Amino acid sequence: MILIFDAGAFRVMCKHLQQKGNTFYYRRRIPEDVRSIYKDLGRRAEEQMFFSLKTTDKMEACRLADAHTRRLDALWKSHREGNKTAVDPHVALATLAAAGMSPGDAIKYRDNPAISTFVDRLIGQHEPHEPPPEITPQDQLTLDILYGAPVPKLLSDAREKHFELGKGPKNTVADKQFERAWGHLLEIAGDIPLDHLSRDHANAFVRKLVQRGVGPETVKRYLAQVRPVIQTGLLEFEMTKANPFEKLTIPNRDEGPRKPRDTFEVGELIAIQAACHEKDDERRWLIAMLSDTMTRLAELQQIMKEDVRLNDPVPHIRLRVTDVRNLKTGLSARSVPLVGAALWAAQRAMTTEGKFLFPSIAKDVPKDEFHSGAASAALNKWLKENKLARQGQTLHSFRHTMRDRLRNVEAPPDLIDRIGGWVTKGVGETYGKGHSLELMQRYMLKTVLPLPGEGPAEHVSAA
Repeated sequence: MILIFDAGAFRVMCKHLQQKGNTFYYRRRIPEDVRSIYKDLGRRAEEQMFFSLKTTDKMEACRLADAHTRRLDALWKSHREGNKTAVDPHVALATLAAAGMSPGDAIKYRDNPAISTFVDRLIGQHEPHEPPPEITPQDQLTLDILYGAPVPKLLSDAREKHFELGKGPKNTVADKQFERAWGHLLEIAGDIPLDHLSRDHANAFVRKLVQRGVGPETVKRYLAQVRPVIQTGLLEFEMTKANPFEKLTIPNRDEGPRKPRDTFEVGELIAIQAACHEKDDERRWLIAMLSDTMTRLAELQQIMKEDVRLNDPVPHIRLRVTDVRNLKTGLSARSVPLVGAALWAAQRAMTTEGKFLFPSIAKDVPKDEFHSGAASAALNKWLKENKLARQGQTLHSFRHTMRDRLRNVEAPPDLIDRIGGWVTKGVGETYGKGHSLELMQRYMLKTVLPLPGEGPAEHVSAA
């Protein structure tokens, strides 16, 4: 095995690789129960296979080794199971490779007796005047490829091409989502030729997810992982068939998400902010900031102190892409005034040690590996256990609630979109620098709620 990647607790090895000098070789033990494959084809039943991959590039050698391994696994599985109806291009290619042949050799070397010997061994000898014996679909595919027919492209080929073109998942979270979706597809269809993928497979994919209790919106996300890979394969392999994963019907999709988010009432918000004041620790500061800024948890959890501007004329936070945080969309990069509970929380959090505003909650990892799921679960659990949130209310409900609060003080819709980082309507909205912090602050101050023992909301200062 060759070490490909080693970092902390993670180590990635490429199996069946050996390096001699600068060149990489493929070495693999042949299991006893499949050695007859090689002996029957006129070759000594070796215990190992060992051959050059003809490359000095480690990653290319790993890719080639993976391709050989998949073909051999398919051939050996087919031999063990004795399936007479299955058709797998991996088996066909591995069968040819076991005989020392390549696709199209029967055309290139018409007079080579080894070709005739291979064909006779594969389908059996017969006299010219006799009808040829019936052969399995798998053996027929092997012969077709030997005589120059194109090698069928599999689902795995479409996936490989998709990743090769840089269209695959861009971070660890997206990669896990993709692997789950792709795993469901392979459970249903197997690694079949791409042109054999049908509408029945696509509908079965949806049915399987629904039967497992997956909600309509999550089914939609699974389809969004699979559909582009199929489209890439159809386009790059120049196939004319339609993508069977297009325009699928998702049952009950019009009924909305399975777990709708509810907003908070004014009294509930006051109770939450009061509880945060009383507890007065990092987690409660984070909740308090979420309650009065219309930000997302993932935007605040990783925020750095250098992006908290308390001494500016309008105290605010800057939300931008950093080494440890991506943003959901381009418009998510913005500045948001700090008012009410959010201003109090930011002032308290600035007293902590380190570069992060919330050092015990933030994760100092590359942005492609960051996920806010653990923090979200912990904070939502605290709200539920303390009876501060009802069914359907989560941290994300603060965003929806703040939007309503700004509507109720007659804030302009485009200003609300700007504060929340939502996509604005119309090309004209993308021109200029946008709303000033002073204007955003003016409307946000109108939404500030008084805490128990404090004066009316209009007396709450932003300074």
